[in-house]
Amino acid sequence: MGFVRVVAKQFQLGGWAILVLLALIIFFSYFPGRSGPFLGDDYPNIIDNNGIALENLNEQGLASAWSANTSGPFKRPIASLSFAINYYLFGQHFNPSAFKLTNIGIHIANSFLVFFLGCQLFSTAAPTYPAGKLAFVAALIWALHPLQLTSVLYVVQRMNSMATMFMLAGFLVFLKGRLQLEKPSGIILMVLGCVFGTGLGSLCKENALLLPLLIFVTELTLLPAIPPASRFKVNVYYAATAILPALFGSLYLLTHPDYILNGYLSREFDLPERLMTQSRVLFYYLGLLLYPDNTELSLAHDDFTLSKGLLKPIETLAAIAGILGLIGFAIHSCWHKKYRFSSFAILWFFVGQAMESTIFPLELVYEHRNYLPSMGVVFALVVLSYQALAGRIGKGLLNTLYAGIVGSLALATYTRAAVWSNLDSFSYFEVRNHPGSVRANSVYANNLELRRGPNAETYQYYLNASKLNEFEVSTLIEMFKELNRLIYFHGSGNDKNDVALPVSYDDPLILDGRYMEALRELVHREIIRRVVYRSHPLRTMDSIRSAATCLINGDYECKTIAAYVLEWADAALAQPNFTDKPIMHLIKAKVYLTQGNAEKTHREMDNALELDPNRMYLHAEKAYLFIALEQYDTAEQVIRHAESLGVVNGFDAKEFQKLRDAIAYKKSLVQGQRP
Repeated sequence: MGFVRVVAKQFQLGGWAILVLLALIIFFSYFPGRSGPFLGDDYPNIIDNNGIALENLNEQGLASAWSANTSGPFKRPIASLSFAINYYLFGQHFNPSAFKLTNIGIHIANSFLVFFLGCQLFSTAAPTYPAGKLAFVAALIWALHPLQLTSVLYVVQRMNSMATMFMLAGFLVFLKGRLQLEKPSGIILMVLGCVFGTGLGSLCKENALLLPLLIFVTELTLLPAIPPASRFKVNVYYAATAILPALFGSLYLLTHPDYILNGYLSREFDLPERLMTQSRVLFYYLGLLLYPDNTELSLAHDDFTLSKGLLKPIETLAAIAGILGLIGFAIHSCWHKKYRFSSFAILWFFVGQAMESTIFPLELVYEHRNYLPSMGVVFALVVLSYQALAGRIGKGLLNTLYAGIVGSLALATYTRAAVWSNLDSFSYFEVRNHPGSVRANSVYANNLELRRGPNAETYQYYLNASKLNEFEVSTLIEMFKELNRLIYFHGSGNDKNDVALPVSYDDPLILDGRYMEALRELVHREIIRRVVYRSHPLRTMDSIRSAATCLINGDYECKTIAAYVLEWADAALAQPNFTDKPIMHLIKAKVYLTQGNAEKTHREMDNALELDPNRMYLHAEKAYLFIALEQYDTAEQVIRHAESLGVVNGFDAKEFQKLRDAIAYKKSLVQGQRP
């Protein structure tokens, strides 16, 4: 807390008051967004994830929560557990305010860590500057920047903010050891900070694997010279934590290219196109960081133009040259021990983006990817501005300048958080600011449907979305269902005999029964064409499964779509690169069950398990189907067989126990009916 006392003295505040002030400013800037809804990936990861619904703090419940997520190679269990504890502690229901307030608390904790880290780095690399004061300003700018909002108010991005929390905490432990190498505990703290920061962070999100490289960047740019007596052990440390792992990781990817390339089979871009596009994306991020225009910020940036070549668009070549130039400048500066904070900012930013903005087949643009990388840029800007202005303007004017920057960022974030406070304003501003975004149009259409019921404007926004991306199927399925709703409520007395029938799926909507039925068939054919051609597998799977669930639940708009759903599933199965064919077989099994066709139900379920025999979710679904068919002993045999495979985790065990409870309950009802 020594640095806290230093900065508190400069601001004439008590020791803890400076942290309280930091927390209050951040809390009230984000507070309007607490009432906002769950969005997007919140649903599969939290709301629709049975493992998050923690009912008891016992071993089974915690084990289920720990293994509830399937994202990434490490499955992000710590983040998953945090969601489950959130659910348990706040009334055992999915209250978005509770989850968002927890996220704000994590963000405040991260701002403390940024402050402490700034104090350490500024006092080390610029000992004549007021380290505490600059660290306080940097922490506020970083935390209040509206670019960070999606890492805070988009609940699922707790994975990102928690990973950052462990990384920063580990970094501080490392620094404590690095700055006292003369003590025996120095190297031990360096190792512990790196190992635990990386390890715990990686169990929240895989970005934490970059911590050793970020530490190495700091060593090259800001940290003092290594004493001769410690040089060997420090060199061994960096070889073991940063250099060799990076080399081995690169060698693995070079010798196993399919690990990367297979992911591009289901994308609308290839590896060279992604790399070229990311060069522009990185400068786009820097532009948003330097000039945070709220009309440009968005949850989804799927309207970002893809680079098809070095000159398509021409900014691609300029961006690549710019990145190479910046990295070259930073390396040259490190070699000559000059421009330390500029070099730190450049290398920290690009290394921080190395996992999500390079070769991996992820979506192109997301603001939350700047959460940690932006910290280095903010540190450099604060120091460089102080260096440029401190000797030229008075202290009061400089403080006023910093206060103005902080205040404007706080106002921008408060305004954006208010937009995120309800689905109406969120969906309106998303589509207004990004009319070329598939997701913005879809979210707005969905919100219109919720507010008004079936209507032509909702259909038009789904149509707009479907035309923006030919790989998109989910919007077409929503169009199909909206047509069914409109047909259901349309009175045949309003039809006109002289209406010409549509010839293309994107022909204008006319509220005529025959016309809409013909248009529905054209939309259906377009769905088949896109699925067979190449669609987004995850979103296609989710939308087909959603339609099947609508059918199973007996919703009015889906009562007659069984044959259509089966055709969509068959189209996905016919596509060679579709990534989750077992789920398509499962969907078909459930549809056949609703039709009372037990033979085809069993056949499709067996097909699913043949493709993925160790997937416990499929075994659980098979047992559920036997329960629905009142074959309880067979359902129990399915569960026992699954358990015998030896791959059941805590989440699977909880699901199997629920099935056994259902079997016992059903049997008791049967026995109670016997004379």
